[in-house]
Amino acid sequence: MKKTLVIMLALFLAIPAISYAGSATSRWDLTIGGNVKFDVGWQDQSGAESSAMWSGGIADRNPSAGSTQIYNKYGTQMWGAGETSLNFFVKGPDAWGAHTHAFILADFTGFWGAAQFTSGPPAAYNTFDLLIAQMAFDWENTTLAMGTGGGFFGQVPTFSLSPSWNFAGYGGKGAAPVAPQITVEQRFTKNWIGGFGIMTAYNAVNSLPSPGGASTPVVQDIYRNPLPAFEGKFAYTSDSCGKVGPWQLLAELDGFYGQIRHINDWISNPTFRDKDTDEWIVDFKLLIPIIPEKNGNKASALYADGEIFAAEGAGLGGNWMANANGTFGNPYPAQGGGFFTNDYQRTNGDFHYATIWGITTHAQYYFVDNVSFNAFYLWSSVTNMSEAQMVLNPNAIKSGYQWEANLMYDVNPAIRFTLAWDYTNDNYAFSQPGFKNNGSANAYRLAAYYFF
Repeated sequence: MKKTLVIMLALFLAIPAISYAGSATSRWDLTIGGNVKFDVGWQDQSGAESSAMWSGGIADRNPSAGSTQIYNKYGTQMWGAGETSLNFFVKGPDAWGAHTHAFILADFTGFWGAAQFTSGPPAAYNTFDLLIAQMAFDWENTTLAMGTGGGFFGQVPTFSLSPSWNFAGYGGKGAAPVAPQITVEQRFTKNWIGGFGIMTAYNAVNSLPSPGGASTPVVQDIYRNPLPAFEGKFAYTSDSCGKVGPWQLLAELDGFYGQIRHINDWISNPTFRDKDTDEWIVDFKLLIPIIPEKNGNKASALYADGEIFAAEGAGLGGNWMANANGTFGNPYPAQGGGFFTNDYQRTNGDFHYATIWGITTHAQYYFVDNVSFNAFYLWSSVTNMSEAQMVLNPNAIKSGYQWEANLMYDVNPAIRFTLAWDYTNDNYAFSQPGFKNNGSANAYRLAAYYFF
């Protein structure tokens, strides 16, 4: 089926589910795909921040010498099938000289962030929830798309090869920057592509304050996006170096800019104060086939990819735009875990968000055509968190890194087994009695997939 550039990230989320999808009868040409995914695993922490299936995210603090914490002494099992998903790809009639299509993707991982008025693990695991819903017009060299879908920025789509639910997410739904948006992509040549879009926070109207019978003075900080944000990209892609599966040479520069309105709501006083604070992202992605496949056989093939990014006011790495909290950034102080991403007043009186930068890297090597090894490494750090903010937010993460290694076996086009280990280490902002200033956790899992 045709995979347009504008929804390439969305489609890669479902690879190889869509690749092996069958057809069904509908008003237009409809292809139904999806997968069943069953996880069995164990992790050596059982605290609130690493509970249930929410593995590979934030590690709770390690206890100091001579101290014992129950979440660090006892691990926990991980069993579930919530990453089971369904997708629909529709080719419709032409319009205005363009081919048209639509794409829908949903899974059973539940509602993230906004549903429970906090960032972090989802509510209602096993509940069917919409992820992507997008329609597009495809002219010869131009594509116009609208709906909720993947943004230009974010990790290289190879993150979908990790079976860990929250690997690289640090509290969001993986590495895809999903949000409502309207985008235009222009294919200048076969290899050079440019794109521009406007986007807004997912569920931007939520948690509006009301008196609610409050009889005591209350202070609330509320965050809104006053206007849509802007995104853009410029990319070069080519099969001149060969391919490994769907992956070919890619070099891409992405950018994002918007504003978050920080409102101080003094319920005991009929006045409000607000301040618009900038949020931005710059990233550069690179994928290189080192040893390409030969005649469609991937035995001994090798490729590597990675990304370097900087972000202010827009969360961490792959979690820049997860559909949580109703804003692009994290609108709540990171108490109890999470990178420090809230804004605060600097010494010159200006309000700014903390700046986060980091790298993500990945490589995949094929022993034979259907057995491969994946290695991931991710590192991120907050560069301008003041001493005062570290004291006020001792459980915010200043820096962290994650490893993952997995062995992937494709029995046939429908069945895959992946055995994985991941390790997380997070460094916290300020010390706490009885704890070290870092937290670490290991997780082990076996994932079984059935693609249809």
